[in-house]
Amino acid sequence: MEEEAVVSTVDPSPRTSIGESLDLEFVNVAFRALRSTEYEGKVCKAVIKEPAWLSKLQPSAPLDGYQLDHGKFSASFAKDHRITPGLKDTIVVSCS
Repeated sequence: MEEEAVVSTVDPSPRTSIGESLDLEFVNVAFRALRSTEYEGKVCKAVIKEPAWLSKLQPSAPLDGYQLDHGKFSASFAKDHRITPGLKDTIVVSCS
């Protein structure tokens, strides 16, 4: 089911260098599902759907989604000035 989530924190990751000419910056982002109490006691996964630009910044997203823990999950993204606390996004949640 689709759910709205919000970015709660954005923290820098250590810089990554590939060779001498490519220096990459990543951020660790924490998300909170707005209806997080619905997922208490369930094993749920979240996949980022919208905004599309956000999902494209993921260097390696798990195929089946991020594990929701009490309605929260975190992920790493390439650094982008649009990723800020309070950013709302749409996730697709599946529970088993």
